[in-house]
Amino acid sequence: MSEIALDFASTLDSMIEEMDQVIAALPAVSSLHRYFSWRSSAEGPPVEFPDGSAWNNRIIPELRYPLGVLSHVQREMPGATLRFYFTKNPYELPEYGKEVVAVLWQEERCKIPTYARHVRGVIRCLNLKPFLGFHPRLGLNKYEAVLAFQYLRDSALHLRSRYHVRHVPKDWPPALHDSPRVLTVPLGYHSQEELPQIPMAERRLDAFFTGGLHNPIPRTDYRHWTTDSRTQARRQLWKILLELRKDPEWRIEMADIAGGGTITQLPEFHSYSSKMMNSRICLAPRGTMAETFRHYEGWRAGCLVISNMLPPEPFLEGAPAIQLDNWKELPALMKKYARDIDALEHYRKAGLDFWRTRLSERIIGSQVAAFLKANGHQPTKL
Repeated sequence: MSEIALDFASTLDSMIEEMDQVIAALPAVSSLHRYFSWRSSAEGPPVEFPDGSAWNNRIIPELRYPLGVLSHVQREMPGATLRFYFTKNPYELPEYGKEVVAVLWQEERCKIPTYARHVRGVIRCLNLKPFLGFHPRLGLNKYEAVLAFQYLRDSALHLRSRYHVRHVPKDWPPALHDSPRVLTVPLGYHSQEELPQIPMAERRLDAFFTGGLHNPIPRTDYRHWTTDSRTQARRQLWKILLELRKDPEWRIEMADIAGGGTITQLPEFHSYSSKMMNSRICLAPRGTMAETFRHYEGWRAGCLVISNMLPPEPFLEGAPAIQLDNWKELPALMKKYARDIDALEHYRKAGLDFWRTRLSERIIGSQVAAFLKANGHQPTKL
């Protein structure tokens, strides 16, 4: 299984370890702002990024987007001397203070970072508030039951994190803010290449999905004996796609990167990015969280994005996506949209505009800079 195929949520620790080893071997470059990766005090000191906020191919692809965002922050705050710590750890940092910014990337349990009152601010991806993810009704299917369980679990963890914010270790410095300072930003794309736009009439794939259906989980983890929303949503979609592919009308590309299964009709498109750019519809089932890289990659490629429900984040308001509760709705949507070039062109232009004006590194970078410039004068609503 290739590195690009790994699911970031389940492999971040090993990726950061690999990144730390690579970065440690490279010469550091001086900059007013400094950037580090951090795991925990038990696992050694933070490791500084060699090129500041500049992403390069020696750093894991998942950081391409957030580092692009921070490069714009650096342009808008040229006189500041901030230290940014990329971490998945919501409990501690190697230091605290008004020059410290935490970049909490891919924390999946909606926890308010314990240190959110003790640093200049926390920038995080993925929703901070628990999100149910479906329209409540009587009688839940298996997927909805799993989502309901995850919502209750995340709500409990969120409430517990509120307690920890007010009861920090005694050796910490005094809090800088009365309320936690947290800004949620988009997850962004993975390692997607920037390719020339292709009009919908010239795209040769009707729909495209590549992703892991299920990752092996240790027997000591309760999830080994149950299931999760990622597995349920993607298995539901996979079953529907197999049925659709029985009709030769549909040109559908699909691959289970975790299980190694690939079903292709157009082998000339070798890369993920070229398949996305040549697809009319981007299928974006949820993962362990509602947001996935595919949402942003689909909009960036000008696809019609069809997705499970999206969280109510301000930056996703009005997103040009068709949201559904059950992938059984997909065949009807395919019939309605896959051959309607005018409708597809509308979504292509809307998706590109949504990316450029609402989600791009420049736009989010300006929002992050404004958040950091406020430095506590704009409390986070939790």
